[in-house]
Amino acid sequence: MESFQKGDVDACRELLDDIGPAIMSFLRRRIADASEVEDVYQETFMALFQARHTYEPSRPFEPWLFAIARNVAADHTRRYWKRSSWLEVTEFAPEVGAESEMGSESRLELALRQLPKTQREAFTMLKLDGLSINEAAERAGTNAGAFKVRAHRAYRALKKIIAGSE
Repeated sequence: MESFQKGDVDACRELLDDIGPAIMSFLRRRIADASEVEDVYQETFMALFQARHTYEPSRPFEPWLFAIARNVAADHTRRYWKRSSWLEVTEFAPEVGAESEMGSESRLELALRQLPKTQREAFTMLKLDGLSINEAAERAGTNAGAFKVRAHRAYRALKKIIAGSE
């Protein structure tokens, strides 16, 4: 590892050849999706490369490297479960409701009409038009802090309105 830190390409190759199989075995036990183990393996060695300057030659190398591998695997697992928690695969597309077939207003449109004009404007500019706080505040003729308050009040009011209509 010391030679690798000094830029020796051959030392890097030897290091990877030597410790690579152990890291791969370590990752296989920690990654749920076998098809992603190779990606996590690559991420581990990218993290090693980026953190190589933090290794202290007087300390054991393997615990340092396996700590990196453990952290990369944990990060991957968190991302994996976060993705799978919102990803729901269904066999059939949802049916279109009778309201949308008739062209009636959406629940959001109905709820927005119940808001005061300033709150409706804040919500529309931020969430529907995609403006930043500063851009929206400038268009509304107010400062960013006051505009954030308007937006927050709009979110809270919409949440109550929509929850009450269910």
